[in-house]
Amino acid sequence: MAKRQLSPNLLLILLSVAVFLIFTVIVMLGPLLVDLAKEFRTSVAVTGQLAAATALTWALTALLAGPVSDIYGRRLIILVGLILVIIGTLNSALAWNYSSLLAFRLLTGVGAAVIPPNGIATVVDIFPPERRGKALGWLISAVGLGAAFGIPTVALLTDVGGWRLPFYVLGTVLLILWGILWVWFPRSQTQPGYALTFISHFREVGSKAAFWYLLTANCLMNMVFMGVSSYLPAYLMQIYRMNAGEIALPLMLAGLGVIAGSLIGGRVAGHGHRLTLISISFLVGALVASLVFTTHISAWITVGLSFGTVGLMFVSAPVVVLLLTEFAGQSRATATGMFVVSNQLGVVGGASIGGLMLSLGGFPMVGMFCSAAAATAAVVVRYKVRESAEFIMSTSCGPSKSPEIQ
Repeated sequence: MAKRQLSPNLLLILLSVAVFLIFTVIVMLGPLLVDLAKEFRTSVAVTGQLAAATALTWALTALLAGPVSDIYGRRLIILVGLILVIIGTLNSALAWNYSSLLAFRLLTGVGAAVIPPNGIATVVDIFPPERRGKALGWLISAVGLGAAFGIPTVALLTDVGGWRLPFYVLGTVLLILWGILWVWFPRSQTQPGYALTFISHFREVGSKAAFWYLLTANCLMNMVFMGVSSYLPAYLMQIYRMNAGEIALPLMLAGLGVIAGSLIGGRVAGHGHRLTLISISFLVGALVASLVFTTHISAWITVGLSFGTVGLMFVSAPVVVLLLTEFAGQSRATATGMFVVSNQLGVVGGASIGGLMLSLGGFPMVGMFCSAAAATAAVVVRYKVRESAEFIMSTSCGPSKSPEIQ
């Protein structure tokens, strides 16, 4: 009996749902910190370290999971990753002390790390070149859905049934998704006769200078995103005297910039001048970012500027992912795993450097930092990536390589 498989579009929907749920599970602790601190008799600052611990195992695992996926196939890694997230999430609901919750969150980070890079690699595997950009745009926009809708849902569930309920609900939904993917996920996208060792996958992608420049630009983009999103809540509360409840809707609207930018970027990814377009997007984003924390006209104008900054930054995401996978050959999951690591480095850099700027010169300095990071990303893409990419294309053999990069 032949194995049933989903069409590429339906598989894309399921992968987008997986990314949405994974992102929600990873960042769900925000609304729970106060309750967790009371439950385990500790401080909010200490419970906040649970998120940092999850990000740590995420970054370490994503780097190693890519070559494993390229060697053994997407299906195995996706299913194993999801089951680890399910175990970690459901057991988090049963945590009896801080240490046990920390252990379960570390396990959750390990499993979650393999989903986005393998999801991206799967999209590149199953969609023809002319449709990959738009498909990647939809997949990446699922992160924005997690920011805009996943976190408010966690807050609502906590209000209804306490801090354990969101873990139960998300774990159950993930278990259902795992069952669907077990039945329908394609058995293999590997090419017969093509095999590389674990280290060789890193060598294949790391030998191209353009690859590293793209990762640098992506890291800078995430610094801008994290700098704005991390300090926007405090800015709204201190400058406009808004309370925690009042900033929920503004933060959701600002987070929608991720979705808008990703969908636009999906269309830009197939354009002949995609590098030029994302360079312009970064430059305009640099200008808008400089205004976020300096324009004191109204809270809603600030939110609009934040939406614009985030959206302009995320136009690059589908383009960068598509270029990385084009450069990577058969090491696509390795490339996207390194892309995820660059995301995490940007998150850490944006939050830490943004905090340093805040302490040195207040919110305007945060805006200047974000503006400088965006402008630097534009320069890297416009000059360094373009030059390296053209060198790669000039030395490639045959027309079967990636489309011209301009």
